[in-house]
Amino acid sequence: MKRIITIAIILLPVLFACNKNSGSGGEGATGVTLSTDRVDLLVGETATITAKVLPESLNMGVVWSVIDETYAEVNGGVITAKAEGVTYVVATSADGSKRAGCMVSVNPELQYSVSIKDETGLLLKGIYGYPGLSKTLRATTSDGEPHIFTWSLDDESAGTITNAGVLTLGAPESTDASYIYDVQTFLKVVTEDGCGCKIPVRSSLLAGLKVGEVFNPIGTPVIVQASETYPIAVLYEDEMGPVEIPADVVSFELSNNDDFTVEEDEGEYILSTGPDTGVSTSVNVGLSGLSGKVAVAQLKIDKVYGITAQFAGASSSTLTFTWTEGVSPEDDIAKPYKISLYKDEECTDLEVSFSIPASDGCWSGRQPKFVLSGLAPDTQYWFQVLDTTTGAVKDSPVIPATTLAFNNIQVSSDPANEGDIILAEDFGQLCWGADEITQAAGYDVASSSTAYNANLACSFLNRTAERFVGTTGEYAQRSMTANKTGKKEAGFRLAHWAIGYYARSYVGPGYLFLSTYRYSTHIITPKLESIPEGMTAKLKVTAHAAGKVSGSKAVFAVQHGISFYEVSSDNETNKNKLNLTSNVQSITFSGGLTNLEEFEVTIDGVVKGDRIAFGPEVELAETDKNLMLISDMTIQIVELTEE
Repeated sequence: MKRIITIAIILLPVLFACNKNSGSGGEGATGVTLSTDRVDLLVGETATITAKVLPESLNMGVVWSVIDETYAEVNGGVITAKAEGVTYVVATSADGSKRAGCMVSVNPELQYSVSIKDETGLLLKGIYGYPGLSKTLRATTSDGEPHIFTWSLDDESAGTITNAGVLTLGAPESTDASYIYDVQTFLKVVTEDGCGCKIPVRSSLLAGLKVGEVFNPIGTPVIVQASETYPIAVLYEDEMGPVEIPADVVSFELSNNDDFTVEEDEGEYILSTGPDTGVSTSVNVGLSGLSGKVAVAQLKIDKVYGITAQFAGASSSTLTFTWTEGVSPEDDIAKPYKISLYKDEECTDLEVSFSIPASDGCWSGRQPKFVLSGLAPDTQYWFQVLDTTTGAVKDSPVIPATTLAFNNIQVSSDPANEGDIILAEDFGQLCWGADEITQAAGYDVASSSTAYNANLACSFLNRTAERFVGTTGEYAQRSMTANKTGKKEAGFRLAHWAIGYYARSYVGPGYLFLSTYRYSTHIITPKLESIPEGMTAKLKVTAHAAGKVSGSKAVFAVQHGISFYEVSSDNETNKNKLNLTSNVQSITFSGGLTNLEEFEVTIDGVVKGDRIAFGPEVELAETDKNLMLISDMTIQIVELTEE
C-alpha cells in the first residue's frame, strides 16, 4: 500500500505540470476547481464530486478520467471504488488546457464491526462523567476472533486511555478561578485491520449545586434559611441531565465558616446555617481529578420565602425561569401568579410583567416554566414571582440572570472587506410561537384555510399573540416578549431567509427548531450580496447548534444560482429545492437537544448572491435522527480573491 501511495503522490505534480495553453487568447479556461481534493471509500462504495471550470462565464464542461482504473472508475463525477489502493480522478477542461485532481483512497470492505462495552458488558453509545472518573472499557468484534486494539481520544485534554482500555477523565489547567470545565470529544478503538468505532465522551465540571431537593445551575445565588440543615451535592452533566458526583471525590471550601459549615455524614455532605440573616458565603468545590477548586455558588441566609425561583437558561435575547412552592407540580399550577422582570436589583425599574390565572390550562399538568424574550443582549436582569392567592400572597427571592452577548447584523448590498461580518442572526429573538417563521410572513398556521399573505408589514405588525405553551420533558413552557418592536424587527429580518422543502421551523427559547417529530428542514440565509462583484470569498461560518442523536450530522451548503421562495414570499415556502452535493461542510453532533455546541467551518468559493443552507445531510429528512436546532449563525469574510 505504501508503494502505491508514493507513486500516486509523485504522479500528481507531474500530471498537472502538463497543462497547456489553449492558444485562443484570453478565451480559454484559467483553472478547474473540484468540490473536494480527497475521497475515502470502501471497495464497492461510490461518491460524487463536482467540477467547475473558471471563469464560469465560459460555461465549459470537463472530461473525467482516472490515473489507474485498477482501483476506481469515474462516470460524470460519480466515483466507484473497485480495489484496495490509491489513485487520482482527474477533471480536464473541455478545451484541454486545465486540470484538477482528487485523491481516491480505497480501503478493503469491512469484514466485521467493533463495539465498546463497559466492565458489565453493557454496550456504550457515549460516556459522560467528571474529572477523575475512571472506567474500564472492553472492545468486542462481531466475528468473535481475537484482535489487537488501539485506543485513543481525539482531545487528550479530556482524559487518558491506556492500551488496556482504562479511561480516566481529566481537566485542563486554568488560571481563571471562575472557569467551569466542560469538554466533549470522541473515544476511538481500532483493530489491526483498520476496523473500529468511536463514541462521544463528555467530561464536565460542573452542572450545579443541589441544596436540599433544589438543583441550582452554576453561578445561581442560593437562598437558605437560618438555623437549618440541608443535604448538599455537586452535579455534573450526564446524557440525561444533571447527576450527583459521589461525595468521596468531592471537597468543599467556604469563605464564611462562622455562619455556614459543611460536614460529611455517612456518604453525603450536610450544610448547616447559623442563626443570623443577611450573611453569605461563596462555595468552592474541588474534585480528586482537579488541582485547585472552582467557585460554584453563592449562599445567603435570608428571610423565609414561600416560592423558590430558578434561572433555567439564556440566549442573547431570552431568559428562562421556573419556580415551585415545594409541594408538587399539581399544587404549583393551581395557584395564580404574577411574574416580573426588572432592570435593577431593587425592583424599581420594571422591564415586563405578566399575570397568570390559577389552574391555567396551558400548563398541561406540568411544572411551570416561563420564557421572556425581546431582551437586550449582554444585560443583567432581576426576576421575581409572586403567588397572588387572595389573603396569602407569597414571594420568591429576586434572582439575577444575564443575557448572552450577540450583535445582529443584516445582509447588505454594500461591498464588504476581508474580516467583515456580513451576517449575524440570533434566532431566539422572536417571541416563542408555533411556526413563528411562517407566521412572521403572514401565514396563520392555526387555520389551514388561510392563504399566504404577501402584505408582510400589515400581517406581522398586527399580530397580537404574546404567549405560547408547549410541553418539553417535565416542564410546560410559556413565553411573552418584553419588546414587541424588537420582535417585529427580528421577524422582518428572518422573513428574508428561506426554508427547505419541509417548512417545519419553530422558534424556541433561544433557538430555531428545524423540525417536527418526523420531518426536518433547512434554514437558508438571505443572498450574500455584500461579497464584491467579480470576487470569490472564503467565509468562516460559526453557529451554536445541537442534534437529538449522537453522531448525526448537519451540513452547511452553498446554494449557487438557485432561486428560493423566501419566508416573506406570497408563495408556499415548503417547495424549495436545495443543492446538498457541492461546496458542503459537515459537522457532527455529540447528542442531546439541550447540548448546544459551537461549530465553526470554512467555506471557499462563495460569490455575490450565493446563499448558505444549514440542516440535515439530506434534503428530505424524515426521521427523528435529523432533529436539530440552531441558536445563532455568524458569517465572516476571511479572504477575497479575484474570480
